[in-house]
Amino acid sequence: MNYLDKKGNEIFISTGLGSEYGTFRKSKNNGLHRVKSPAMPMVSSREAAQKNLDLWAQKNKLKSIN
Repeated sequence: MNYLDKKGNEIFISTGLGSEYGTFRKSKNNGLHRVKSPAMPMVSSREAAQKNLDLWAQKNKLKSIN
């Protein structure tokens, strides 16, 4: 599930430089940036990354977009 942050940027799960998964945002000009937060570290599975994102989004009252 993806979310919109308070600035209107899409936040989603993707692989980083290795085989780990993390949370990223796409800016309005299509730039890709890692969302760095202690609540959302790089992890070894997509499921764990999604769980971290879902909890963070719920805490910050972000709107899901899919």
